[in-house]
Amino acid sequence: MKATVLYYSHKGKTAFLAREIAMYLWSKGLDVSLSSISDFNAEKLSGSDFLISGCWTCGWFIIGQHPHKQWRKSSKELSEKIPHHRTLFFTTYRFRTGSMLYFMKKVMRIPTAASVPFLKSKNGLLTPEDKRTLDRLIAVPA
Repeated sequence: MKATVLYYSHKGKTAFLAREIAMYLWSKGLDVSLSSISDFNAEKLSGSDFLISGCWTCGWFIIGQHPHKQWRKSSKELSEKIPHHRTLFFTTYRFRTGSMLYFMKKVMRIPTAASVPFLKSKNGLLTPEDKRTLDRLIAVPA
């Protein structure tokens, strides 16, 4: 199986989390492609079984959190290329993630009611629960 891990990072914390995710999936035997979303070409997604995509949380201190415009722009090209049950979103944040998952799903044209795993990290590290979430994702049948 192949997973594509894409990220948009501002100060490196999101890139660090993306590498953590990629290394964990690689340790589980997956062929993993890791790339900054701004350097990624949508054709490279062909052959991938899973899409893991994330960015840092933009917005006001308490309200108005949203994905960065560069992530939104690049992600529109990727929408509907991988089924939503094989997609996972992640974000890094300073205070709160707010509506990040809602807006990420909206950009990727995933129905609001659809269940999509979502990882959030304040420090860029995977927790044991994050690893269980990744394990459940890669166990999803086609």
